Amino acid sequence: MASFNTAFTALAAVATLASALAVSGSAAYARGGAKEVFIQDYQFAKPMHGYSGHSGNYYCDYQRLPNRKCFLNANGTESCKIVGWTLREMCQ
Repeated sequence: MASFNTAFTALAAVATLASALAVSGSAAYARGGAKEVFIQDYQFAKPMHGYSGHSGNYYCDYQRLPNRKCFLNANGTESCKIVGWTLREMCQ
């Protein structure tokens, strides 16, 4: 159960950061001076790396996020297995 809570907390932190970036980017964009924030997810069977740095006029960064499938064992404990990976690209 602790691993699920840790993963959920980490995912919530990522979602909060992504929404904060999108909101701050949107407010600056409305003033006419900033670029949009782009977030794209890619699914893979194994962990992949992305290039963090400038790509044209944008700065892009990547996160590797495990996709877990969890279930309850016969004794009532939770067991999780990584079934794939998400590579999240964030550019601004």
